[in-house]
Amino acid sequence: MTLRRGRLMAHLVPLLLCWSGMAQAEATPRERFTTAINEINAGLGTIKAVTAPPPFVHPAQRARYEIVRETIAVFGTEAFPVDGMATFDTICAPLNEATVKHMFVGTAGLKKPGMTDAQLALLLQAATQRNALAYQNETVRLTVANLHCLTAHLPFMARFAEGLKPEEFTSIRRAGLEKTGTGLINTVFGLATQPLVPGSTPENSRMAIDAALKYAPAAVGFSIPAARQQAVRKMNVLASKVPPAFRSDFLKIRAVLQDQSCSSVCARFLATVPPSGTPPAMPR
Repeated sequence: MTLRRGRLMAHLVPLLLCWSGMAQAEATPRERFTTAINEINAGLGTIKAVTAPPPFVHPAQRARYEIVRETIAVFGTEAFPVDGMATFDTICAPLNEATVKHMFVGTAGLKKPGMTDAQLALLLQAATQRNALAYQNETVRLTVANLHCLTAHLPFMARFAEGLKPEEFTSIRRAGLEKTGTGLINTVFGLATQPLVPGSTPENSRMAIDAALKYAPAAVGFSIPAARQQAVRKMNVLASKVPPAFRSDFLKIRAVLQDQSCSSVCARFLATVPPSGTPPAMPR
């Protein structure tokens, strides 16, 4: 390299870095989110053959999860608006996909010739438990993001359910909405108990329990009392084991889930049961 070319490159490199930084700064939260979650999912491969992600300590890998966490925090604002249920498919679905994939890392080759479904289920259970511990940094961030995404769509789900005529509130729709509420409660419970997970860092435990406290009221409003009480019973058993730094918030979450009220969608769950054999109506 000539002296002149060397001097030219010395001027160009800072300009290129500056341009790259400007381009990133101009990207919208949705664009940044989409790029990050797509990179995470692509790195994990297909759901049938999930591969181990790069180590979380790798700066570029951690940055992807932090971008997801940062951008989803403004989801539901003008900067990153909710678009009815359309964003449920484009924003929540890839979050859920990435979360599930982490649980199935390395499970593609578990099934062997002659193995029964029960034997495979035991191996899968053990593998997913190992992965839940191994990928806590990743899954806590994804679960919190996914919970935020789901709760942002609850008003649209509620309006849809409340607008259905009795004959349109079919068993399939009822079951789907009820499972959504139960899933919310289970997610809040899982985040609330993160401080009890072996190896959970203070950062992950705080992130999880803060999210559980924030979203517990939304979960209550979209679930039936029985689902909440099931979580409360488990929390009663675990309360004394929660580290002191998180116990106060854990108890606050339990108090929220003890709410026995049931209105709006919850009331329709309990009061409306479609006649046996009623065919499902076409979605609006």
